[in-house]
Amino acid sequence: MNKNRFKYNLEPRYILLFCTIILIFLIFLSYKFGNLIMPVKTGINSAITPVQKGITVVGKYLVNIRDNFKDADTLRKENAALQADYDELLAKYNAKMTDSYELEQLKALFELKNKYSDYDTVGAHVIASDTIGYNSKFTIDKGSNDGITKDMNVIAKNGLVGIVTEVGSNYSIVRSIVDDNSYVASTILKASDSCMVRGDLKLMDEGHILVYDIPLSSEVANNFQVVTSKESTKYLPNLLIGYISNVTVSSDGLTKVAYLTPVVDFARLDAVLVITTVKENITEE
Repeated sequence: MNKNRFKYNLEPRYILLFCTIILIFLIFLSYKFGNLIMPVKTGINSAITPVQKGITVVGKYLVNIRDNFKDADTLRKENAALQADYDELLAKYNAKMTDSYELEQLKALFELKNKYSDYDTVGAHVIASDTIGYNSKFTIDKGSNDGITKDMNVIAKNGLVGIVTEVGSNYSIVRSIVDDNSYVASTILKASDSCMVRGDLKLMDEGHILVYDIPLSSEVANNFQVVTSKESTKYLPNLLIGYISNVTVSSDGLTKVAYLTPVVDFARLDAVLVITTVKENITEE
C-alpha cells in the first residue's frame, strides 16, 4: 500500500511576508487595544523580571570572573618580567661583587708579596678545610707541580698563616698557627724577648691563641708585635704573627704568659702566598 507523502516547500519570501503581517497585526493590537492587553503585559513582565535580574547578576559575576582572570594573567606576566629583571640585576651585582672581592684579594697578596720581597712566593687559593670556623688545617690548589714542598711557610694578608705539612702533585695541606698542634718559636719586638706561640682553637673563639715561655723579666706590654724567631727550625725569621695582650705571670711563677691576636683572619681565609724558600736551606751568616 502506497502512502502519499506531502511535502511543503515554502519559499523564504513567503515566510518573510507572513512574519511581517503578524508583526503589523501585533503592532495594531498594541496601539488599538493597549489598555486591554496591559494586565497581560504586566503579568508577563512580573514573571520575567526575576529571571532578567538573575541573568543580569550571573552575567555581571561571569564578567567579573573574566576580568579577574585577565588581571591575574596580567599580574603573572608583569611579575615574571619583574623577576627576570631582578635575576638579571642580581647576577650583574654578584658578578661585580665577585670581581671586586677577587681584586681586593689580588691587591692584598700583591702588597704582601712586596712586604716580603726577599722571598720567592707562589699564590694559591684555599679549596678545602679539615676544620670548621678557623681553617686550622686546610688544602690549597698548588702542589709539587708548582714547586711546593713540605715545610714551606705560608703567609696571607699581613703575616704568617702556617706551614705546608703534605704535598700532592696539584694540592698541598697546610697546618695553620691556630691549630692545637702548632708551635712557633717567636720573638717579641721592642722587648726583644724570645717566646713560644701555641695554637688553641678554644681560645680562638675569643680571637686569641697562646704565648708562653716569656721571660719573667720581660717588659712586654699589650700591642707589642710578635714575629717568627731566627732560632726557629722551620719558620723563616721576622714573619709577623700577631699582637700581645693580657700579659700575666704563669702559674709556676717562673715565666709570663699572654694572649696573641693573629694578624690573619683565619675565619675568612681564601687566598695565600707560599714562600718557596725552606728554612733548612737558608745559610746563616
